[in-house]
Amino acid sequence: MMKFCISLLLSTLILSSPATYAASWYKVEVVVFANQNSSALTDEFWPESLEIPSPSNAIALKARNAEGSAYKKLSGDALSLHGAKKRLNNSGAYRVLFHEGWMQPVRHTQNPRPIRITGGNILDNGMYELDGHIAVGRGTYLHFRPNLFLSKQLTADQTAMLKQASSNTPINETEENSAASLLTMQASSDAESSLDQNILMDIPEILTVNLDQARRMKSKELHFIDHPLMGILVEIKPVN
Repeated sequence: MMKFCISLLLSTLILSSPATYAASWYKVEVVVFANQNSSALTDEFWPESLEIPSPSNAIALKARNAEGSAYKKLSGDALSLHGAKKRLNNSGAYRVLFHEGWMQPVRHTQNPRPIRITGGNILDNGMYELDGHIAVGRGTYLHFRPNLFLSKQLTADQTAMLKQASSNTPINETEENSAASLLTMQASSDAESSLDQNILMDIPEILTVNLDQARRMKSKELHFIDHPLMGILVEIKPVN
């Protein structure tokens, strides 16, 4: 009986040991691109300001000549999305801001370690066009979690377009037909109307938008994550 209990205890320890939850290695390749079409700016109403987070446990991708293999940028001949990158850049409608690949351990966790991502030009305020983090974990499926920020220096025409869009906010149909609403509108002072209009037209010189869309993915498949002003192509493959 004693031997049986000891054997059972050892089996339990082995099954619950860290090796059971050991990370599997994957090659991650990511392309992030910006939409160059100005009309996309009016697809949504954007927050006036966004703060880019700085997670304390974030890691940066290592240089290609760095030691070790985890989180090290892969050489160009190890990447497979060159064709997609070329088509995006040649389209004239999009501009690639980031294209890198790396290998990393991927663990069963709901809180994978974020990887710092930057790309594009450096703007007048010192910010990268593209900044933020990407994290990869797994459960039944792979979990890809981008939290990326695109900053865009607006032209005069783009600013005017956003001002026009903000001043054309649709009125709810019920309110439009409401006598009470009409009386309230008539009672509003010119000063208040002018103030409201100025608030609507407060467009920043540099617009920052966020893409934060976690996705479950299958490995060895090309996935696309969409946003009015940007997009992500991602391919994750197991390392044999």
